[in-house]
This record gives sequence, C-alpha cells and structure tokens, in this order.
Amino acid sequence: MRALLDAAAAWFLGAACPTCGADAAGACAACRAVLGAPEAFRVPWAAAGVPVVAAHAYEGVWASAVVAFKERGSRSLTDVLAGSLACAVAEVLAAGGDGVQAQPVVLVPMPSRATVVRERGLDTTALLARRAASLLDAVGLPARSARVLAHTRRVTDQSGLTIGERRRNLRGALRARRQVPGTVIVIDDLVTTGASLAEAVRALQAEGMRVAGCGVLCAALRRHPEHPG
Repeated sequence: MRALLDAAAAWFLGAACPTCGADAAGACAACRAVLGAPEAFRVPWAAAGVPVVAAHAYEGVWASAVVAFKERGSRSLTDVLAGSLACAVAEVLAAGGDGVQAQPVVLVPMPSRATVVRERGLDTTALLARRAASLLDAVGLPARSARVLAHTRRVTDQSGLTIGERRRNLRGALRARRQVPGTVIVIDDLVTTGASLAEAVRALQAEGMRVAGCGVLCAALRRHPEHPG
C-alpha cells in the first residue's frame, strides 16, 4: 500500500523523497529505514562538561535529511528525526549516572537567530525539541521543551576558526532567560566542535539549572581532527 501511495504521489503531485529524491510521499522506505535506526553514541571531543550524545554521524542519508529539514522545509521528516533525537536524549540520561533523575526532563533547544527563523518560517530546533519531548512523554518519561536560552550579542562567523577560537568567540554569547525545574538537556541538530553546546551548558548552569547533557541529531565526524573520516 505504501508503494502505491508513493507512486501515486509521484505521478500526480511530482512528490519526491526529501533525502534521496526517489518517488515518494515524504521520505521513501529506504531512507525511513535508515533514519528510524539511530546509532546513538557519545561524542568524545564535545567538551561541554556533560555527556553529549548524537543519534548518528553527519553523513549520507542523515546529512541529507538534516539539510532538507532545516534548509528546504521538509516537514514530513519531523517525526522520524524527533524520534531519533528522543533516542539520543534517552542515552544522555543513561550516561548521566546519579543526580539526573529530577523530573520532568526539560529539553532546551539551542536558540536560533530571528533572521534565520524568518527566512525558514520556523524555528526548526525548537520544533524538534517539542516533538521529541512529546514522544518521550508518551512512553512514560515525563518531558517537556522550554525555550530558555537567548543570544546576548552577535558572534563572529565560526567557519575557519579553531576549536579554541570558537570557544573564545562564543564565551558569554548566551544567557538563560529564566530557570526551569527538572533535569535539563540541551538540544541541537548538529555538533561540530561542541563550542556552542559548551556555551549553552555554561549559561544554564550559571542560573543554577541541573544540566544532564546534550542530545543532538548528528555529529560531524569529518570536521574534527580526531575523526578525519
């Protein structure tokens, strides 16, 4: 039945899989199978002082899906990506050990610039955090999302900067607008050096919040010298 729906969508609507371009109404079966099987792992170089877990490496179908979701508005990917993100969050909690069981679990998305949100028509990271929280809540783990972080200033373009330069560039660039009770997990779509996550953790801890770790969709292994790919 799914194959028939995909064929009909391609014939009548010109629909295509947002990740590979195959005829499909939304993600094709092959891409859904990859995206629905996250291989969550701890990101060793993201020195945020707390566990950082990615659902998968930023490559292949996963890289295409993140770009399609963020840059091309492929909202049909929301649920499958949020499900993978929820798996990363569960791994963060498992890696956190004692002292991270305060409920509810609060997913705090990395803040997006207002100009970026206007261009995309949506805060994609906040959307994933909300959906992942609802999926976790549905399976018995009390969870919610909260947009707590805000930018305090503009930062220099990070491309071309070393890890140390990125961290200096971001130091003090975020603040927590309010406190939230529970166990906080920072959410993002992609980690490269971990500098942005480290700044988010710092800002939240500065306001006395308990940060269990960071959950992200993908880690860009090839962009880190320890993992040249």
